[in-house]
Parts: sequence; structure tokens; C-alpha cells
Amino acid sequence: MKRYSGPFFTDEGFIQAQIEIEEGEVKEYKEGGDGGEDAIILPTFYNSHAHLGDSVVKEPPTGTIEEIVGPGGLKEKALSSSTEEEKSESIARYLTESISCGVRTLFDFREGGLEGLEPLKRALDSVDLEGFSPVIMSRPSKKEFDAWELNQILSIADGIGLSAYRDWDEAQIKKIADSVRGSGKPLAMHCSEDVREPVEEITDLGIHHLVHMIEATEEDLQICSDEDIPIVVCPRANMFFGKTPDISKMLDYDLTLSLGTDNAMISNPNLFRELETAYRTARLKGEISPEEILNMATWNPRRSLKTSSIKEEKDSLMILKYRNGDPAYNVVIDSSPQDIIEVVRWKNTKE
Repeated sequence: MKRYSGPFFTDEGFIQAQIEIEEGEVKEYKEGGDGGEDAIILPTFYNSHAHLGDSVVKEPPTGTIEEIVGPGGLKEKALSSSTEEEKSESIARYLTESISCGVRTLFDFREGGLEGLEPLKRALDSVDLEGFSPVIMSRPSKKEFDAWELNQILSIADGIGLSAYRDWDEAQIKKIADSVRGSGKPLAMHCSEDVREPVEEITDLGIHHLVHMIEATEEDLQICSDEDIPIVVCPRANMFFGKTPDISKMLDYDLTLSLGTDNAMISNPNLFRELETAYRTARLKGEISPEEILNMATWNPRRSLKTSSIKEEKDSLMILKYRNGDPAYNVVIDSSPQDIIEVVRWKNTKE
């Protein structure tokens, strides 16, 4: 039986604790314990927004947001010209690297309708996914409502993740939203990434969460706060396009924020790097605690991004190399995948 003790990141912050592990599972948890190997102990990471499909792009993308990831842009062209084998192999590599970085839940926004689900399914079949929860947020193959296609997608995917509101005809997107709502599955959407979009109309669709909100106004943030709509921010991807999310302002509005790596062609799945980038960009706007940032990859998505595909019994803890000093700051600034000693199964009794 292995034993670790040290700062343990609970949903209320760090406390001193000790855990005992047998056969890869936490068998005993003791607050205040100090026996065993020193370590920093925290929940495994959520990658709350990714596009695994464009991991197939291997050349440096150039151009504007619209030219790279917009309709008819570089990404769509690369996806349409790649073989199923190329797509599934690149996705499998990204998933494998994600797992090595301490990620155990990943929201994949999947393009291409039913056909787009195939390379992901092949990749998932080829990777050891023990303890890993992929959340598949698919979308229609075209910017229009097709009842048969949407029902087929919803029978496979965990929810629907749409591109920007401005990409869609209002009547078509309302039909999609009504069908998704009727299925009981979540509807998420990119919002105000490049230009401000009408949040008051978007929230009427019954949104599970929004992604980006870089160009959102204070009134938009207030609407999301009032309606308790979580936001996912992707600092490294945003910086690639010359933008930064105002994390401090979003927190001023009591929004629940989570972290995503976004496009696989421009950001690797290393959540440690995403945490550090989020912390540094947030400090450009004012003071922020590293613990608030660490929550964005751990407790915040566990609280706010629940779906039926995420099972509590699959939760897990990450055991990290111990460092003296503030544990949240150490994880956010100094830690890396090489510091992971092991990942263990854990029945999260605090939820």
C-alpha cells in the first residue's frame, strides 16, 4: 500500500491531508495526516474545450481567425482533404498526450456531422482510455436543420457544440436548439470570439455553456452571470490570434470559468501550460490568485459542466512532485507533466 501526504486541493481550497492507495485506488483519506511520501494532491484536469479533428493540420496556420477556423477556412479545407486514417491517427496521438498531461475529461467539439464522428470513434478504440471520459459535442454537417441527421448525431454524441451564432440562420439554429433541448442533452456554442454577438438572443436557446466571450460587453457578462451560464476560456489559442480573455473581469461578474486548449493545430493538450498562460494573462488586468486559476481546470468544470457521460465513479486524483511554498502557485507556474508521479482512482465524496 502506498501513502502520500501534503497539500490536497479540495473544492474549498488546499488542506493538509494523507491518502493511502491500493491497486491504483484511494482506499483511505485523512485530513491532517502527514505520513508517507510528500506530494501535492489534486483532482485530474478537465480540458473543457478542444477541437481534436484539426490535429491533422501540421503546417503553421496563417491568416485571420475567419481565414483559419471560419467557414471555408484553412481548417475546413484540411479536414475535407484528409483521409479517415490520417484524422484518427492524429486524434489518437492527441488523446494519448492529453492523458499523459493529467487530463481525464475532455470536451471535443466535433465538426462534420455523422461522418465527423467516425475518426474520433476509431481513435477512441485505439487508445487505452481507462479512467478517461471523452465528452463528444458534435454538430450538423451543414449550417441548417436536418431533423434526421440531428437525431442520429444525438443518439451517438453527448451533446451539440455549435460554431459562432453569426454563422447560422436564426430560424435554423432555433430549430436545432429546440431539438437538442427535447433530447435532454447539452447545447454549447462559441460566442463573441472575434466580434461581439447578441448574448441576449443566444442565451434564449437554452445554453449549457459558452466558449470564449472575448468581445462580450459588461452587459453580456451580467446576463451570463444572472442566468448562471458557465464560460470556457482558451488563452493560448486566443493569443495565437492576438487576443486575450479578460479573466479578471469575468470573475468580477461571478462567472464560473473553465479552461480549454481549443484548436489542436495551434495548442497542445498540456493543461499545465494553459494554466500558466491563464494566470499570466489574467494578471495583465489585475491581481488574481493562482488558486482561482487552478480551479478552472479542476473544480469549476466538475461543478458547472456536468453531463450524463461524466460518471462520478470515474473521478481521479493526480499525485504531483512536492515543492515547498504555495501549492497553487507551484502547480500553475512550475509544474509540468513530468512532475506527475501517478494518477489514481478516487470516489469524490464532496460532490
